[in-house]
Amino acid sequence: MVTDRSKHLEESLETHKMKHIQNKVDAFTEKAEEVKQKLSDHYGQSIYYIFRSGSFAKKTAINIKFDIDLVVPFKRNSFETLEDMYNDVYKFLEKEYKDGTQIRKQKVSIGLTFPIDKNGYVVKLDIVPGRELNLGDYPNSKDLNLYFNEDHWGYKKGSRQKTNIQAQIDHISGRVTERKLIRLLKIWKNSNHHDYKSFMLELFTIKAMENYSGKSELWECLKYVMCSIAENVVDEKFQLIDPGNSNNNVLSSMTQIERNRLAYTMEKIVQNIEEDANSIALYFPINVKFKKQNLGYSNKVGGSGLSYPPSGQRFGE
Repeated sequence: MVTDRSKHLEESLETHKMKHIQNKVDAFTEKAEEVKQKLSDHYGQSIYYIFRSGSFAKKTAINIKFDIDLVVPFKRNSFETLEDMYNDVYKFLEKEYKDGTQIRKQKVSIGLTFPIDKNGYVVKLDIVPGRELNLGDYPNSKDLNLYFNEDHWGYKKGSRQKTNIQAQIDHISGRVTERKLIRLLKIWKNSNHHDYKSFMLELFTIKAMENYSGKSELWECLKYVMCSIAENVVDEKFQLIDPGNSNNNVLSSMTQIERNRLAYTMEKIVQNIEEDANSIALYFPINVKFKKQNLGYSNKVGGSGLSYPPSGQRFGE
């Protein structure tokens, strides 16, 4: 039977919704609130309100891979340097969590991986310290400087980057179709083991859909976005401007080889799915853990829970 492409994509989205792992989400949320409170108590008047960023804030999270990002906005006079700020947050977290929690210095964030909890979950958080550009400016501008702890995205260790995380969140606000398409691209990326930045795919999607006037079917929208990526990513003049920093072209960190590879991949996926509708499942799989009916295994009511297929047939985590 020939697959209805758009129907399949809707089912893929449905099976990757966060509601299917609500207990895990609750565990992450509880730990995030705990860390948030500790940071707030310790730094007091030196910081503004700590808030969530990333896929949870943007409503683009999928249940096969996620964490919670907490942004800690410091006042301009809280530390003499951004490096001091970053290292102080790291040392504080190190002091607070001596229970086997892994604490890692990352590119601009500090990663926390907590020991397995009573429900068997490994909770992961990313803490992003940032400092306002000018004293008292943050409440109005929402601009922050981040410290680069590693060479990345064209920035050297010890350098800084201006960002506006609230502007990045606002940029996707209210874009229902775009959120679906972004989640699908993240499903593709994670299920097929690609390491393209989700933020880049997000910006590509939003920019492409601003010019879309075709059919509302999900496959037609996704195909348009993927074709737009293939066409524009190889154009040296094409830019993806970070809504949090007008001087940051998100594509600038990609080499021409990486751009060519992404363009080829997008073209090939569209071509294969157009020629064989059933191949869509290879690129945008169903998370069978949360499929209602599939070859005799189902979500049993009143039983022991989900009955799974052999591990070799599973998609996701």
